[in-house]
Amino acid sequence: MFEKLDRYLEYFSTTVMVVTMSVATLVAFFNVVLRYVFNMSLTWAGELTSYLFIWSALFGAAYGFKIGMHLGVTVLIQKLRPKVAKWVLSLSLLIILGYLLCLMVWGYDFVMFNHMMEMVSVDLELSYWIIYLCVPISMAIASYQVLLKLIKTLRVPGDQFSYDMVMKEH
Repeated sequence: MFEKLDRYLEYFSTTVMVVTMSVATLVAFFNVVLRYVFNMSLTWAGELTSYLFIWSALFGAAYGFKIGMHLGVTVLIQKLRPKVAKWVLSLSLLIILGYLLCLMVWGYDFVMFNHMMEMVSVDLELSYWIIYLCVPISMAIASYQVLLKLIKTLRVPGDQFSYDMVMKEH
C-alpha cells in the first residue's frame, strides 16, 4: 500500500514542481519580451511568477525529502559507530518531522483564515487561500516522506545501520 501511495505522491510532487516552474519561466520570459520589445507589460505577470516559483520550491522541497537531499549530515553520521549513528539520525528525523508537522498545521490554519477573510491577491484577484494551499499540502507530503525514513531507520538493527542504506531511494 505504501509503495502505491509513495509513487502517487512522487508523481504529484514532481508534476506540480515541473509544471509550476515551467509556467513561471514562460510567463516571466513572455513578460520580458513584451516589456523590452513592445514597451508594454502584463501587470499580473510578476505576481503569478512569484506564486508559481513558491509552489515549485515547496513541492521540490517535499520531493527532496523523498530522495534524501535535505539531510546533509552524512559526514558526521558516517564517522559514528552504527548504533550511535542510528540514534542521531532517528533524533534528527523526529525533530524534522515535528517541525514539518507544525508547518503543515500552521499552513492549514493560515489557509482557513484566508478563506474565512475572503482575501484576494491584488493583480490576479485570486483567493489567497488557494495560493497558500501549497504550504499544508507540500508539508504533509514532506512529513510523510520523513516518517517513512524514520520508520526505515528504526527497522534497521543498530549494528547493521548504514546512512546510505536508509536515506537513498532505489
